[in-house]
Amino acid sequence: MHHCDDADLFVGYVDFSTRVKHCLCIFGMMHMAMKATLEQIAEVRASHPFRGAIKEVSLGNGYVIQTRDQDSDGQVAWNSLVCTEVSGRKEPDWLRDGNVIFSARGSRNLASVITDIAKPTVCSPHFFVMEVLDSSQVLPSFLAWQLNQPKLQKYFHQCAEGSAQVSIRKTELEKAPLTIPPLAQQRMVMELVERALKEKQIHQRLIELRQQEIEAVARELLK
Repeated sequence: MHHCDDADLFVGYVDFSTRVKHCLCIFGMMHMAMKATLEQIAEVRASHPFRGAIKEVSLGNGYVIQTRDQDSDGQVAWNSLVCTEVSGRKEPDWLRDGNVIFSARGSRNLASVITDIAKPTVCSPHFFVMEVLDSSQVLPSFLAWQLNQPKLQKYFHQCAEGSAQVSIRKTELEKAPLTIPPLAQQRMVMELVERALKEKQIHQRLIELRQQEIEAVARELLK
């Protein structure tokens, strides 16, 4: 275990959080955050139109992100993606770095930002794919983060009310109300988000190690 790195993270967290809150307060007084709908800042398109079930093909030409590959924080489990044959009338519209994907069907309507993509990948039809129109105004990671926040999740829940199958339509997604602060604010928010995610991963790992320790004691004691 790398105790030094983890310890440094926790020691610096409180000071960092305080600095972020102070900076956000200053920026808030200097700039008015822009209000916009999603369609004003990003292009939304459907994902790859698979016909029928997605079957694993060991020598397929690409990989596919399905809803099961997206965790509650919007992180994609890249190592669990199914390799399949991605075919169609034209060349597949492969995901690119900076794309934001959104799970529009089911009980979890989460967004994920695509970064450091290393293999040809598409999404299942349960997703919409978004591309920010001007990355000098909106960080794709900030867009994905905001779509996952309670205010927008409430909006999506209201959109799905009364439907037999929970599903967010493209027009509803495009009308999602967003708040777009200055880019400097977006960067600071995302730095804080990334630190919080790393903290969560460390906590989860510590819990797993403690459980393994307890199980080892139990095996020795009860053998």
